[in-house]
Amino acid sequence: MKKRLNQRGFTLMELMVVIVIVAILAAVAVPLYINYVKDAQRTEAKGAIAAIITAEQVHLQKYGEYLPYTDGDFKSPPKDPKERLDVDLSEARQKWSFDVTTTDATKDFKVVASPLEEKDRADLTVTYKHDRANAENTGWEEGTSSSGSGTK
Repeated sequence: MKKRLNQRGFTLMELMVVIVIVAILAAVAVPLYINYVKDAQRTEAKGAIAAIITAEQVHLQKYGEYLPYTDGDFKSPPKDPKERLDVDLSEARQKWSFDVTTTDATKDFKVVASPLEEKDRADLTVTYKHDRANAENTGWEEGTSSSGSGTK
């Protein structure tokens, strides 16, 4: 039998080197992609919270107090204008639930946006605290409120 001198193809070693390079690139790219997706989701929640903040400020100007509001109130708002925030969150509520709480209706409120999917609750929850009397208590927190590591 004659050997061919012009054989073409890849050796096993060359294929292994390419596989290792692709694996290294994937190990770097996948976590970055996941973080970009989470940042985009948090930005979506922050946009909806910004609409709630505006509605709360308008309600304060009209009626002299901030209004506590549950996720159910956003779904079917009360008929009385004094008990209703005029904000449309129908698109954001497909992925998020929103709750507004107050400790002093004339002074402060807190908005919490939680993802509807249970697996995302630990690291995607977004909170905004507003305190008219103390600006240091006003700001954003991302992740669980118990973690204490948020951004302001």
